Amino acid sequence: MTAPKELRVSKDRKLLTVTFADHQPFELPAELLRVLSPSAEVQGHSPEQRVTVPGKRNVAILKIEPVGNYAVRITFDDFHD
Repeated sequence: MTAPKELRVSKDRKLLTVTFADHQPFELPAELLRVLSPSAEVQGHSPEQRVTVPGKRNVAILKIEPVGNYAVRITFDDFHD
């Protein structure tokens, strides 16, 4: 898998566009990223504890920070990261 060339947040902060070296962009809504977060709040501590987080339709991305060599931390306007 190739590393992304660019991460871009839309002006309304509701969409993250990930572009790879082949210039193929992938658009990921902030709502999708928030409700599928790998956090314990969403995933629980076991598969049986996984929950759907309600009320995130209008969530926006506040910032994106690099973590290590290949990951990013997304902070949302509900202060979840």
